[in-house]
Amino acid sequence: MLKNLEQFVPSEVCLKCDGCCRFKESSSVWRPKVAMVTKNMGGLADEIFSKNLLDRTGRIKSILCPSGGFQCSFFEPGGNTCRIYQQRPFECQLYPFVITKDNDKTVVDVHLNCPFVQEMRQKPIFEKYVRYLEGFFQRPEVLNFLRDNPGLVNDYTVYQDELEFLFAIPLK
Repeated sequence: MLKNLEQFVPSEVCLKCDGCCRFKESSSVWRPKVAMVTKNMGGLADEIFSKNLLDRTGRIKSILCPSGGFQCSFFEPGGNTCRIYQQRPFECQLYPFVITKDNDKTVVDVHLNCPFVQEMRQKPIFEKYVRYLEGFFQRPEVLNFLRDNPGLVNDYTVYQDELEFLFAIPLK
C-alpha cells in the first residue's frame, strides 16, 4: 500500500457527509478494490480473507444498510467512520479522485458529486492539490504500484457525467 498520500477532503468534513461508503446497489462500481492482498499477510489482509469480505472482482463486499441501500463492510454508520481508516484501500485514500481509462490512457478524474469538491472546485486550494497529485503520480514507486495493480484502473463510463478529467498518468 502506498503511504503519505495527502488528503484533499479534511476529516472533519468527511465525518459530516453522508455520501461515501454507501451505495445504491450491492455490486456498485464505487466499492473500493483492494490492491495486492494475499492470504497470511496479517492484520487487515487476514481479516478480509477470514471474513470473506472481497468479491470475485477484488472489491470490498457491501452490506445492507438499516435505512436501505448498501454500505462498505468496514463503514461504521453510528460515527460515520471507517474501521480500517489507517489501513484503508488506496482508492479510499484517493477519493474523490479516481483512476480511470480514457481511450488508451490512464487518467485521474475528480468525482463532482463530492460536496467538498463542489465547494472548492474553483478555488486555488483545488488547483494546488491537483498539481500535488500530478507529482504524486509521477513518483516511480506510485507508477510501479499502478503497473502491478491494473485492476485499480476502473471503468466509470456510466458515471462519466459525474467526473471531470484532470490529467493523464504517465504509465508507459
